[in-house]
Amino acid sequence: MRKLLYLTLALSLAIVLTFNGVQLGKVSAAEGEIGIKDILSPETLLLEDGSLWAKNLVGQSVPTPFNAVAISGDDYEAYGITSNGELFGFGGTAVGPQVVPGFMGIKQLADVYLLKNDGTVWTVRGQDTKLKDIALIASGKESGFGALSKSGEVYLGFKVVGTVTDASSVISMSAADNRVALLYDSGKVVVYETFNVDDNFQIVPYTVTEEAIHISYEAAGYSSLIVTLRDGSVWKNGKSQDRKKLDKPYNGLSQIVKTAAVGSATDFYAQRSDGSWVRYKNGEVYPFRAPAAKDLEIKVSAEKPYVGDTVVIGVTATYSNGAKVAVPANGLKVSVQKPHLLSLQPTGKLKVLGVGQSQVNVTANGISKTVTISSSLRNNLSYSKVLNGVVFVPVKSVFQALGATVTTANGGFVIKAGDVTLSLKAGDKNATLNGKSIKLKAAPITDNGSTLFPSSLLTEALGAKVTWNSQWKQAEIAFGDAKLKVVSTETAGLIKRANQGSLAQYIGKSYWVNYFQGWDRFMKVTVSDIVPDSTGSYVIVFKTPNGKTFESYPMFASYVDTLFADSSSFLNYDPYKKYNWSASVWQQIKAGQVSLGMTKEQVNLSWGSPSNKSVSSANGKTIEVWVYSNFDSVSFVNGKVTMIIA
Repeated sequence: MRKLLYLTLALSLAIVLTFNGVQLGKVSAAEGEIGIKDILSPETLLLEDGSLWAKNLVGQSVPTPFNAVAISGDDYEAYGITSNGELFGFGGTAVGPQVVPGFMGIKQLADVYLLKNDGTVWTVRGQDTKLKDIALIASGKESGFGALSKSGEVYLGFKVVGTVTDASSVISMSAADNRVALLYDSGKVVVYETFNVDDNFQIVPYTVTEEAIHISYEAAGYSSLIVTLRDGSVWKNGKSQDRKKLDKPYNGLSQIVKTAAVGSATDFYAQRSDGSWVRYKNGEVYPFRAPAAKDLEIKVSAEKPYVGDTVVIGVTATYSNGAKVAVPANGLKVSVQKPHLLSLQPTGKLKVLGVGQSQVNVTANGISKTVTISSSLRNNLSYSKVLNGVVFVPVKSVFQALGATVTTANGGFVIKAGDVTLSLKAGDKNATLNGKSIKLKAAPITDNGSTLFPSSLLTEALGAKVTWNSQWKQAEIAFGDAKLKVVSTETAGLIKRANQGSLAQYIGKSYWVNYFQGWDRFMKVTVSDIVPDSTGSYVIVFKTPNGKTFESYPMFASYVDTLFADSSSFLNYDPYKKYNWSASVWQQIKAGQVSLGMTKEQVNLSWGSPSNKSVSSANGKTIEVWVYSNFDSVSFVNGKVTMIIA
């Protein structure tokens, strides 16, 4: 456990001083790496950008963007200070750091104690220690507390144990057990101990060194004082009588500016002047870095979307400690190879604009990954044509479907698709591609008010694969998995004839409308035709007895079967003939209403079939309850409605 975390030291280290070749100042990590600012444990870190690494509820250390400037505590209960002086708690929570209400204007944090700008000292649980006019605090949690007032009073365990003449010259302090150490800006370290007293039982402070730049008591064990000197070496004081002086330096530690004593005097962390950290453990020195992202997993909501769809990008970063963390959209850098096909929205989502393939590069935590999006057109275009063995397709609709802009100029067309610019004119085999003259396979033609061009141009200019489907008489354009179909005037008839065998069974049949497209309920209609449209879908044509025509919305062939099999849309019987009910009952049913006394058949026709039924018997009565998906319910006793909850 750290004995002390404070802002004052951070401010003092920001002042550049040079001692024996060691430059102190704002340190930084290796290029491209966010430096560590403080360490509570190998799993709980504060980074220079204010973000945190901390354990969640399942014990995994994960990164969290935040605006922290100081932290204190352990893996499971930790606190910190935000950049605007608020207290927050974190560690052992799945929701990340949370600001603690009611704590503002915090200057310093030391374990469970906090110092406010007004000089008062509180605990993180809101307890007032009654200390006033305090300049610095230090804590070893349960094992010690120290404070220094602005007037120079030194507190140990909330009792005054001494006085210093110039409190402003003390830049930091550390406490443990029954002792507290003060570090002066001159480099002097003075220790107060409750058991180091004179004959009058007055505490006698003693000086350990005059060359220190950082001090910290170890978090466990004998409570040795770990001292970083101006020359970058790290020492600890001796034991027993030798505790009043530095014992010997730690081998292997040099160019050190501060330590994080999260364990014993033989296991702690130290930061070098270049910003890097090391761990000293049992005489060995090991490099220590914050977990780094090693890989990215990119998932998109659809790798093969349709024009008009929105694609959501999801990114999971895998770190060197094994953590897998979702990267927020604002932490991603996304670039699109072909922005005329995919438009990056401010939300980080992709809007599909045209048919084709485009690579999407996603960068997070310095790692880049690429995913290919193949976008197709959901509905077919019309119309294609074959003349003298050449497949023609319409200029405007095809190029616009490919995400291009089409403008007219000088009696012809100018098409821009990404970095490709085309110009062509009806009746002229000469065209230009990116400013260079090319010869088309055939001159564009004007047919039925539209200009058609030879589809081979799509291969030459955009790399498309174009084929003619002789079965359905349609042009099929593909960019890998991205596809576009352009049907001819014959396609609909071919498709209709191919599918009419299964759909013809419905032609001539009569039905009564239940709920369909807002039509009048129980109106008799007869299927007069099932017509494929230009996209390959089907429109059902109905006629009423008085000759009025109604058309359904376009639907796939398979849905026609589903539609007529579903009594919620159409009934295959005349309900007025099947049920001899009163006009008032029919009026309620047509309005979708249920009233007391209705039969089960009447409720079923009014509200439809329930999602759940239950039947029970009591006192010679049969009780049945129907519950619908919207949680409306109807109760029947012997087949009659007795209660309605809606």
